[in-house]
Amino acid sequence: MRGRSGVSTVVGVMLMIVVTVLLAAAVSMYANSISLKNKPPSVEFSAKASLRDENITLTMLSGDTIYKNDIRIMISTDHPATSGYVDMDKVLFMHGNQTNSMVLTPGDVMKIPFKTYGNYAYFSGKEISLSIPLGHKFRVTIIDKDTGQPIWSAVLVMNP
Repeated sequence: MRGRSGVSTVVGVMLMIVVTVLLAAAVSMYANSISLKNKPPSVEFSAKASLRDENITLTMLSGDTIYKNDIRIMISTDHPATSGYVDMDKVLFMHGNQTNSMVLTPGDVMKIPFKTYGNYAYFSGKEISLSIPLGHKFRVTIIDKDTGQPIWSAVLVMNP
């Protein structure tokens, strides 16, 4: 019986090592399967809204490349307090010589269309139904779809 007591100790240590290695492998596989959310792009725009032009014009001044399928655009107003998301298929990206691009880089233009009736701009679509009177303030916010974070926002005035 004396010779067998050492064998059980070695077997016990080996089992602990095998269990530790298996747990480490499982944790490593799980950690590698988690995808980290990307940092939202950083951009800067100049913006204007014109009833005559029937659009909001955003000119990209600087920042990261923006892809049309990666953003949402929210319009909000306080008269009355209303907000909604613009139909992205109606938004025009003008990249270089392309008039309906899917990408924006610095120097490019984005146009968000609306309809006018008298002195009001009307936004309508699947997720928006609001009007903005001439001379009133409203907010435009560009949101990164991946993170849900706003990447640019500004208060504009509806001009003639």
